[in-house]
Amino acid sequence: MSKGGVFQIDLEKYVNEMRRQGLVKEKRTDYVTLCPQCYEEHRKHGEPNYRNLKLYIDKDLQYSHCFRCGAVYLSDDQSINTSIKRIEEKIDMNNWVPVKLGEEGYWKLSKFYTFDEFDEEGIYYLTHKRLYIYNKLYKLLGIRFHNHNPVTPFYIHGELVFYQIRNKDYESSDKDSIKYFTPPVKHKIPYIIETGDNTKFTIVEGVYDAIAAKVLYPDRTPFAVLGSDITDYQIAMLRTYCPEDILIYMDKTEISRRIKDRIIEYINYADININPSDGTDPEEFLKHKLVMQAEESEYD
Repeated sequence: MSKGGVFQIDLEKYVNEMRRQGLVKEKRTDYVTLCPQCYEEHRKHGEPNYRNLKLYIDKDLQYSHCFRCGAVYLSDDQSINTSIKRIEEKIDMNNWVPVKLGEEGYWKLSKFYTFDEFDEEGIYYLTHKRLYIYNKLYKLLGIRFHNHNPVTPFYIHGELVFYQIRNKDYESSDKDSIKYFTPPVKHKIPYIIETGDNTKFTIVEGVYDAIAAKVLYPDRTPFAVLGSDITDYQIAMLRTYCPEDILIYMDKTEISRRIKDRIIEYINYADININPSDGTDPEEFLKHKLVMQAEESEYD
């Protein structure tokens, strides 16, 4: 199957056509539909009725990204160098106020401490479905369990502000289930693994990518944006650490470039670099690396 690429199409026309065929699911900020490139590959080489919905198109119909093949589709009048997807209203970086999960409702912040510190089924998921080294890391990271699902705490400068629950059965569950449950807060909070002086950062997509990045780059602080873009709020939070060196490692190089352009708007004093990727995220890369090391050790 071909890998990624950047294409220009009429996204509004495409969404309307896919909706006519019953191939559009509407999310809060995106439309999810069929990727043209994935479909063409399957039409040529596989199942002709392939209908795997992995193309996420933002609702302003300017940008889309396929989470299966990595292809990026831009509206006809957009350019990868000038198109900046603003996820939320611009905030004042100089008067940034941190937000955290409150004490109202069912998913209050203090509820995190009621979750199980040990759960055999949850630990099995972490060590057999994710990475075996998580058996040594989950306690250090403060991960707890809710109904066997891992619950990851989020900290800002040492203070617990949030938590996220991973649905461990997502891959085998029905198509309408959610992959992560994130309690409602005003802004999307990044996942940061704080260590040392926190001046060297690695920007990644998700929680488990951040954990893998910590193993791959132990002298860096992982910073997961929980998506394929970075918000003003997250950049403002990053600025509070006064980063001197930032490495961006998303699963596609074009996404990393876009995030770099966003960060430079507000943090132009740091050394910002990109780790090129062909579609492999940090966790996938680490899995491959550990497998290769294990195979090499068998022949030593």
